[in-house]
Amino acid sequence: RSWLGEFAEPVQLAEFLCKEMPVRYAERIRNIEQLPMPWQNFEELVAVHHLQLAAFQAFQEQPRSQWERVEAFRPVVQEVQQNDKKTKFLLMQAAQKMRGNSTSFTDPFSLELNKFLDDFLLSRLGCNMLMGQYLACTNHDSHITSIVNQCDALDICRKAAEEVQRRCATSQGRVPTVHVSAYSSSGAVNEDQVPRFSYIPGILMHVVRELLKNSCQASLELAKTQAELQQMPINLVVCADVRHVVIRISDLAHGIPRHVGSRIWSYLYSGSPTAMTGLSFGYGIGLPLSRLHAKYLGGALDLVSLPGYGVDAYLSLPRVETDLVENIPDEDVDGGRVSQELNLLTL
Repeated sequence: RSWLGEFAEPVQLAEFLCKEMPVRYAERIRNIEQLPMPWQNFEELVAVHHLQLAAFQAFQEQPRSQWERVEAFRPVVQEVQQNDKKTKFLLMQAAQKMRGNSTSFTDPFSLELNKFLDDFLLSRLGCNMLMGQYLACTNHDSHITSIVNQCDALDICRKAAEEVQRRCATSQGRVPTVHVSAYSSSGAVNEDQVPRFSYIPGILMHVVRELLKNSCQASLELAKTQAELQQMPINLVVCADVRHVVIRISDLAHGIPRHVGSRIWSYLYSGSPTAMTGLSFGYGIGLPLSRLHAKYLGGALDLVSLPGYGVDAYLSLPRVETDLVENIPDEDVDGGRVSQELNLLTL
């Protein structure tokens, strides 16, 4: 029986939130308190700690009579989500301050800080998705839910490309060419045969948009004229078989410098000083956040840089419903860390 699909039962989901959310918020509170430096010295971390504690208390203190009534519990979830909007930016500000003037991205502290941010933001993403699903399924004026059973990957990719191109025109005055096509295991497909699968459209849009933004930005920085830009088209291909949907985004912007290497996955590294207005978080965290979004439901994001040629980005997502599991950090067993897996479509 689906509880994160189209026919989710609000009372059942509310009960799950009241049991699960305090656990996840408590883990994030503990993660802050176990940082290897005095977290109280950073006002942004103190603010994040306060937000996590307030959310923990909001869910922990809900009696059964409260969460069984949508009109009573829905405002609680809405307030928690609204207050959480500042968390990501506060974390990034705190991380930059904690790192100080260090130019290394591989020192033990930077690695530990990235691990903390990865776990914290992945857990936060899971909470927001679950709360968002509850708000969606209790909105009687809307049939929109987090997970769509027939998610149209090609349509989402086209919309992402159009949005990024509009932003390019506004902020840069030039627009890279983006070709979008789709294929199945048997070859090119017609419009009525495009790959569809159960997924969260918001996550797919977020990742594809970020990857396209990076390719467009790199192309714009390399091409000096519009004529040169037209000779550097970006190709987006949506492919699928019975188990996976794979999206490849290829550009001709000469690749990622070799000295950068794995820094692109660091929350502490910003590659472009001229990121497009409205498409960047301002802290260089687009790629690591995109990989986190892909990982959340069992997917993967990889980049292959071809020096002097361009970059291929590969986004792989599960197409089988039984593979669509929530993958979040969970507290350890015998000193190690494990991933909690929760099937989002079936009990």
